[in-house]
Amino acid sequence: MKKIFSILTFSLSFVVLAVLFMIPSGKAKEQASASSEPKMSIVIDDFGSFDQSGVETLLKAKVPLTCAIIPNVDNSESNFETVKKLGHEVILHMPMQAHVNLPEDWYGPVYIANHDSPEKAHEKLEKCIKQFPGVKGFNIHIGSGVSRNKTLMTAIYNFAKEHKLYFLDSRTIETHATEDACKETNSIYLGRDVFLEADKNRSYAGVCFRLKEAATIAKEKGYAIAIGHVGAEGGENTAKAILDTIPEIEKMGVKIVPLSEIYENLKLK
Repeated sequence: MKKIFSILTFSLSFVVLAVLFMIPSGKAKEQASASSEPKMSIVIDDFGSFDQSGVETLLKAKVPLTCAIIPNVDNSESNFETVKKLGHEVILHMPMQAHVNLPEDWYGPVYIANHDSPEKAHEKLEKCIKQFPGVKGFNIHIGSGVSRNKTLMTAIYNFAKEHKLYFLDSRTIETHATEDACKETNSIYLGRDVFLEADKNRSYAGVCFRLKEAATIAKEKGYAIAIGHVGAEGGENTAKAILDTIPEIEKMGVKIVPLSEIYENLKLK
């Protein structure tokens, strides 16, 4: 009888210990809860360009935005200073060549060309990154041609790793080499889920619809990345739609965060 009692006591103790180890407490419990909360980043491209429509309105947002600034253009420096002062996250909106012929002035003075060597691409990225101290990462401006070039995309991921930056694949074209290059360099893949002005639909209603679509994706997979634009590609309609839809997104239980927060969470998985 004593032997049976000892065995039962040992078994019960083992179960209690196992349960205690399984239940997070204190800070660990808070981290577990936070990590399960769906997150969404709203990345806004084309800061810095001559067309500043939507910039002033958008920067009234009371949630953290991720602002992608084109280097070496009209308002690069002034937009950077304003965005930084307001506490939004800054990334470099790096011009890269398209897969079709476009006027060269569409890219700005410095862009990664389809024929560049990896070394040349690194040199150009280095030059542009230095314009925005404290930058967290970078994404693609135009770039449908470079996105197809695995050699250059591998160089781009290597640059990001070397400089402790994240790279966001804007997915400006359906056929691309970015995910293969990401795997080859053992990098964390960040890819755009939704373009807020997809199919050239820049209407207020269209942007509101796609913001909620992105929030639904976040609830399904834990996070989502939406890309919109200031200037000609989005402007005031996009800015107003974002401000008006933020409360609805939050009611859906989705937290709007800087893109670096999603990146750091993915690194932990």
